This record gives sequence, structure tokens and C-alpha cells, in this order.
Amino acid sequence: MPAAGTVAFFDIDGTLVYRDKEHLNGVPTPRVRAALESYVAAGGKCVLCTGRPRGLIVPEVASLPFTGFVLMDGARVEMDGRVVRDVAIPAELVRGALEEMERLDLSMTIESAELNVSLDRGEVLFAQAARATTAREVEELRPDLRFSKIVFLDHQLDKYLSSDFLRENFVLYRLGDGMNEVTVKGIDKGAGLAAYVEALPQPPRRTYAFGDSENDLPMLEAADVAVAMGNAQPHVLERVHELGGHVTDGVLDDGVATALEYFGLI
Repeated sequence: MPAAGTVAFFDIDGTLVYRDKEHLNGVPTPRVRAALESYVAAGGKCVLCTGRPRGLIVPEVASLPFTGFVLMDGARVEMDGRVVRDVAIPAELVRGALEEMERLDLSMTIESAELNVSLDRGEVLFAQAARATTAREVEELRPDLRFSKIVFLDHQLDKYLSSDFLRENFVLYRLGDGMNEVTVKGIDKGAGLAAYVEALPQPPRRTYAFGDSENDLPMLEAADVAVAMGNAQPHVLERVHELGGHVTDGVLDDGVATALEYFGLI
């Protein structure tokens, strides 16, 4: 069976589900759900590869037939219920970022597997997150400052780019949907994909990666086969063409299902 021995890694927003500024938590269509179920039934392994922590994944996505999760842009990797990778931004950089963002009045959410905190400098990104108004309050909520990713909205981008400290110490991903993600070198979806593959008892016959945004590029580059959604950012489409990958239909046309059919995996 063509799917047997393969592993496919799927981004959420813009790939498995539609998202824009008004629809932050889309759900998969029946066709996409059926395609993933058929792929797993045919012997493939289905892995979610997302920038989100577990606590911000809606049940309609979490209930898809995943055998593993690459979370927070590769900071945490789970396989069959066990953690195979769990890394964080160094605490001194977290403290520096919090202090700098407070100085800039830059509202953001900082994420970890156990706790998400919104630094509220005039707006709160996620209602599910704990709330703090100063860097000190964030540290009181989590004294070890063990966080893996920062998220902020587009209208705060100029503030972020004005900071030498932030630009020089962090990696910025502009997602193109009003959101921006910040990590450090070594925390990316490609590293998460590699950690999942390394933890498998046997190397996969082939790996596929499906994505649409800038933070998907490390994953697309790490996979044997890169699949860009038709709605992907232009530079993502360009890079997938350079990799000799495949461009499928857009998310609104169930491009994940179309690609699985194209490759004969279902």
C-alpha cells in the first residue's frame, strides 16, 4: 500500500482549516477529515505540526487521527502519548523580551506546554490565556520563565522591529493572516519534524509536509516531499517550487485531501 511506511505532517491554519482575522478557529471539512482517516487506515502516520500549544488547539482538530503532535513551532513533540522533545527559549532571553515588550507597550501572548500568558499592554490576544500587565507579573505566574514561543498581532510589528534586542536575539515568522510568531534559533517545525522521525522505531519510507505560511518553511524543507497549499504565501510557493515540491488546491477547496489523492496515499 502506498501509504504504508509514510509519515505526513500537517499545519493547522491555512492548511487543515481556513483562518482569517475574523475566523481564528476554523474546523476541518468532512472531506478533509475523511481523507486523513483513510490515510491512517491505509498505513500512514498522521502528525499535527503547528505553532499552537495543545491548549489552543480546538477539539475538532485535536480529534483528527494524529499519532503525534509537533507543537509550538517544534519546541515540543509528542508521539503516542509520550514527550520526545521539550525545549524552551533561554530564561534570560525571555526576561529580556518581556521587559522590552513592556517598554514598547507591545501586547503579546507568550506560550508554553503548561501555561500561556498574555502581556496586556492594551489588548488581550487569547481569552484562554492568563493575564499580566507587566514583565514582573509574568514572572510571578511562572518563576522559571520556561516559555517556547511569543505571538503578537500585525499592528504591533513596527514596535517589534524598532527593537535591536528583539531583532538580534529572536526569529520572527510573519504568518500573513494578521499574526506573527517569535522563537529562537533551534525552535522550528523542521527541528520538530526531525525529532519525531528520529524517535520512530524504524525510519519512514517517505515524509510529506503540508503548509502555507512562513513558519512552515523549515518543515517543508525538512520533509522528503513538500506540499504547499494553493493559498500559501508567495515566498512559500516559490520555495516549494525550488524544492521540487507540489502545489495543491487551496484550503477552501480541501487541498489536503486533493494532495493525498494525487500522491495515491488514499
